Amino acid sequence: MLQKMTKSKRLSNEKTPDDDEPAFKIRPVALLSRPRSWAIYGKSGTGKTTFSATFPKPILLLDIRDQGTDSIADHKDIDLVEIDSWPTFEEVYYFLKENPKKYKTVVIDTITQLQQICLEYVMKGKIKDGSRLGDWGSLAKRDWGEASGMMKDWIVNFRNLPCEVIFLAQERVTSTGEEEENPDNMLMPEVGAHVMASVRVALNAAVSIIGNTFIRLKRTKKEKAGKKITREEPQYCLRLGPHPIYDTKIRKPKAVPPPAFIENPEYKDIIEIIKGE
Repeated sequence: MLQKMTKSKRLSNEKTPDDDEPAFKIRPVALLSRPRSWAIYGKSGTGKTTFSATFPKPILLLDIRDQGTDSIADHKDIDLVEIDSWPTFEEVYYFLKENPKKYKTVVIDTITQLQQICLEYVMKGKIKDGSRLGDWGSLAKRDWGEASGMMKDWIVNFRNLPCEVIFLAQERVTSTGEEEENPDNMLMPEVGAHVMASVRVALNAAVSIIGNTFIRLKRTKKEKAGKKITREEPQYCLRLGPHPIYDTKIRKPKAVPPPAFIENPEYKDIIEIIKGE
């Protein structure tokens, strides 16, 4: 009896000649259109938050212990949530998932501070004897592993939201011997987002665009009253093109060459590059 039931079940699941349509959907890749995810890192004051304010609005900014919103105080259609605990971070995600059309852009400012909050959450109740998080021996290898796993999972969760998602991060220079792991055997020194090496690799793989903000000084010379005057004007730039040291990436058609960097970058400038305009 058991053999007959098993055989009957197997035959009922077999494809018949009338089943021409597959259970999955096939679409031309050229017709795909979805929001993009971004990882933008750089030193403090190099224009990360200002750049994020040029994205489609309305924008929700997750201020994670950064308090760097003065540069965008004059922008309209930007809402802010202060994140000071990991549960609040998760609550914001579920709110956005349940209200997919409320915001066109979500900014996480910064993922560097988010990692600190994640570590605090993992270590809650574990640190004793007056020691502080970050003190020598306060975190075991399994604690780092747990925090790394949480960070990677939630980067993907936010990345999959139906809007533009920007992960802002502080900049870190990694030299040979500084990290216990170098999963991609990259050349050192390496400059990228200031998070754990494993989280940085996951972040770089998850997003469509990786950019590095920096300031360069443009020198101009003028002659006034018979004297030569040299002036230095700061220019806010975003590094995008391939680089042996800086983490950069831009997903675009192969025939479109990326610029090494863009001066005074805005969202529309990157989209024009991607579209080959």
